[in-house]
Amino acid sequence: MKLSVIICTRNRFEDFKKALSSIAKQTRPADEFIVVDSSDEQKIEDYLNSINIPFSTRYFHTQPGLTLQRNYGIRESESDLIFFFDDDVELDSNYFDEVEKIFANDLFHEIGAVGGRIIHPHGGQSKAVRFWLEQKIFFLLRSIFGLVDNGSGRFRWSGMATHPHAILQSRYIECLSGCCMAFRREVFEKASFDERLVRYGLMEDSDISKQVLDAGYKIYYHASATLAHNESPKNRLNYRQWAEMTVVNYDYLFRKSWSKDKWRWAAYYWALLGLIVVNLTKREALRGTLNGIRNLKGR
Repeated sequence: MKLSVIICTRNRFEDFKKALSSIAKQTRPADEFIVVDSSDEQKIEDYLNSINIPFSTRYFHTQPGLTLQRNYGIRESESDLIFFFDDDVELDSNYFDEVEKIFANDLFHEIGAVGGRIIHPHGGQSKAVRFWLEQKIFFLLRSIFGLVDNGSGRFRWSGMATHPHAILQSRYIECLSGCCMAFRREVFEKASFDERLVRYGLMEDSDISKQVLDAGYKIYYHASATLAHNESPKNRLNYRQWAEMTVVNYDYLFRKSWSKDKWRWAAYYWALLGLIVVNLTKREALRGTLNGIRNLKGR
């Protein structure tokens, strides 16, 4: 099998260089590396032209939009397997090899996508007691309303995704994480990234996961394929923007994928209420949440 790696990036030159370094050190080299860049300055193109890269590399500059950029990369790629990574990750050296084995051993092509285990390198730092207490209360509130990200890797009744990165055993899951997704090319004959999720494309990983499942494929979480997600502070949404986009995109994806199950609507409204409650002490986040809810009127 041939393996293509696609990185969609915007205004994160230093982060991109670290990600590329970890890709170049893989024990199983990529067959093709595609960069889809929407940065304001084309530093990355100049950088790629100035260094020696041990695999075929192609660079494209497009309009901003994560889902748009990912679909562009798919159209330009030529391999059997397509790997997507965020531009602020660093892979363990055997990542490609581990994931390729899962696809190679799946003789009947039941597995359409594979996700790796994400390590957050700054998660273990010590924190002040007050901050620790606030985080515990915040976690409790999010748990009550079904908004905690970590979990079994399955969708909640509300359609909210959970991710299994604290789990050390490989297993079948339902929800991919956007920073590390690998697909069989054939999946994109039935699925594509939804370009109505504009710009940052928040929750695009939940949407493509649901499409993979609806197309009849399974999704596998491979705990032995690990990477660090450094979560770059550059080019991220502020609290208000993030909160507003969370509401708008969640509503759109719920109506798109889950609304036919009438019993799910109670869980949907409970989750929306939770998005208000957890942001009551954050003025800008609360403002964004309420703006998002106002934007839902008339839908």
